[in-house]
Amino acid sequence: MGAGKSTLARALSDALGVPRISFGEYIRSVLRQRGIQESRTALQGLGESLVEDDARGFTTAVLSGLWKEGAVVDGIRHVEVLQAIRDTAAPLPVVLVYVDVDEAVRKQRLAERGMSPEEIDAADAHSTEQQVGGELREMAALRVHGDRDLAEAVRLVSDWVKKNFTHNERS
Repeated sequence: MGAGKSTLARALSDALGVPRISFGEYIRSVLRQRGIQESRTALQGLGESLVEDDARGFTTAVLSGLWKEGAVVDGIRHVEVLQAIRDTAAPLPVVLVYVDVDEAVRKQRLAERGMSPEEIDAADAHSTEQQVGGELREMAALRVHGDRDLAEAVRLVSDWVKKNFTHNERS
């Protein structure tokens, strides 16, 4: 939360000319369908239950066929979801990009969104965030800084993708 991943994902989607798919937006739409008011607690709770109930089905619903020519997928918080994406998208390559950000910058961004220090701590402690800074960070093929220039980060990821994949293997 607050690292800049959605901002980077939108810009990267534009730069690569592929759709952006967002787990967060999907969960927000499910909350609206169920008549539940959006909050960090509701988002995390629903995300957790969707992954626990059927990570593969949840992933398939989020991807909804938009990945077939390549996509930027935003908001991966679980190793099992990453694996489901890899299984679903095969033979397309799936590249996990981790957005690192200074903790003070991240907390400031969340405070600017109206979260109190107690709400930030509670959200950080939720099970949906536990794999993000550990297992997923270690699994990332590329790490970028979310507190630096956005254009520089987009350039870094775009160049890395172009260097490592042919034009027929967009990710």
